[in-house]
Amino acid sequence: MDVLPPLGLRLLGITVFTQAGIVVTGALVRLTGSGLGCPTWPRCTADSYTPEISQIEGFHKWIEFGNRLLTFVVVIAAIASLVYVIRQKIKGLDIPGRFVFLAAIPFLGTIAQAILGGVTVLMKLNPYTVTAHFLLSILIIAIAAQNRVIAQYPNAIAIPKVQTLLAKLLLATGFVVIVLGVITTGSGPHAGDDVAVRFTLDVANMVRLHADAVWFFTGLLIANLLLARSIALLKIVAVVILQIITGYAQWFSDLPWALVAVHVALAVTLWVFLVKYQKGINRSHYVSQ
Repeated sequence: MDVLPPLGLRLLGITVFTQAGIVVTGALVRLTGSGLGCPTWPRCTADSYTPEISQIEGFHKWIEFGNRLLTFVVVIAAIASLVYVIRQKIKGLDIPGRFVFLAAIPFLGTIAQAILGGVTVLMKLNPYTVTAHFLLSILIIAIAAQNRVIAQYPNAIAIPKVQTLLAKLLLATGFVVIVLGVITTGSGPHAGDDVAVRFTLDVANMVRLHADAVWFFTGLLIANLLLARSIALLKIVAVVILQIITGYAQWFSDLPWALVAVHVALAVTLWVFLVKYQKGINRSHYVSQ
């Protein structure tokens, strides 16, 4: 595969950014108790696609509706990058059909996300659909981020197998940490609405399990650093340090929504860095940048 031109790289980067951004804004919907600000779907109310002044949901309706509008921004970014990749292939650039398919995933995934988001609202924020909604975004972000790396660094190089294994373990453990974090949130006070059903799990026990997974992840990160010191890894280290500080701060301050929002934003940032590192570890010049 040829390196994609700069415009294509920017479009793929914007796709990653918008996919990550809507996860953070979606978390803000949940953390501000606005998950049912628009109590139905695809309309905001039974009679209108936009919020109505008479709604009892107050300002929550605008927060939820605003997040719905951002879906269009995400879709446009995904379509733009996909169309660009297809056009470059038509022009003769060496782009495998598999990469075109992967470039289509953010668009197709966003459509699936919109439908799943609607199901989540119609099911009154069932914790299982909320969790699925979040994790689907995490998978879309992973594909979008790896696309960005492959488009700029298409050529793989040989590296020690143990280094590849540790990078994969780091990514897999990071995913587990995120899953546990989502379940922890779904067991606590920030379920998206005062009447939303929570997971029937003890929050304190979930927090401990989540923290244990984080420390295991940190151990793997140190092991990766011992094998390959790079700017890519140092970025992960910096985010992990901030994430640990924020995580403990939010727990000992009774989970204020603003700190939890920062925690989510850092988690999404860390996930992007992890995917790029794991996918780029065996690609020329990537790990040094």
